[in-house]
Amino acid sequence: MVSVLARAAGPLTVSQIVAATSVSQATVSQHLKVLAEVRFVLADRQGTKRYYRLNEASVGSFPTAADLVRGRAAPAPAGMFPAGIFPPGAFPAGPPAGPPDGVTIRPMVNGDAAQVLAIYQAGLDSGEASFEIAAPSWADFDAARLPGHRLVAADPASGEVLGWAAVSPVSDRYAYEGVVEHSIYVAPAARRRGVGAALLRALIRSTAAAGIWTIQSGIFPENTASLRLHEKAGFRVVGIRKRIGRHYGRWRDVLLLERRTDLPTTT
Repeated sequence: MVSVLARAAGPLTVSQIVAATSVSQATVSQHLKVLAEVRFVLADRQGTKRYYRLNEASVGSFPTAADLVRGRAAPAPAGMFPAGIFPPGAFPAGPPAGPPDGVTIRPMVNGDAAQVLAIYQAGLDSGEASFEIAAPSWADFDAARLPGHRLVAADPASGEVLGWAAVSPVSDRYAYEGVVEHSIYVAPAARRRGVGAALLRALIRSTAAAGIWTIQSGIFPENTASLRLHEKAGFRVVGIRKRIGRHYGRWRDVLLLERRTDLPTTT
């Protein structure tokens, strides 16, 4: 059944999967229910029908569907994600670490503009990073992000920018001065090297030192790599915004994540 979904040109209904596999409808429906619960398969409703497709992000994150469904991944910290969003053990936690070899975390400067925006665009082109489809101009990027918390991961030998992180205020009201929304993007060639984790740790330290008490972000449920990264850094899902926006012609959900910083209580 997974093979049929992988080879299909687009999402399939239960009836179409039954016809392609010669398996009973009851069996197909039960298997789809299990795979959908762990988000290895995604279901989109169109009218009265549900159309099923593979979660490509999960395919890249787990060796086989059976490994995920049978719970063979290492256990994750309890209580990080609410029940029903991700199964226990889907995102194994790892110990904190410094930047990976050959990577330096430093403040972003204007000279990084071209590389930062190119990495931004590459992330948008993946279709899993944001509702946006085009990176802004450097002037707009600069105006929207707080100057004290813009970081890049760079190769110290070549100066190549491998990724970046930055935050924007969520409101200009005084009550929300300690709440920011962050973005983090890694160049495609630098992924799976720990660059994103190093940037996120540095951003957490930077914002905490400045008295910021909440970092939040909206992430597509399908972007399991980003969710795994944020869970390890202490973020938690605080809500699901169902069908909040259309993206390339289809409605998409967004998970709202936040990380709270322990700050001294003042009167």
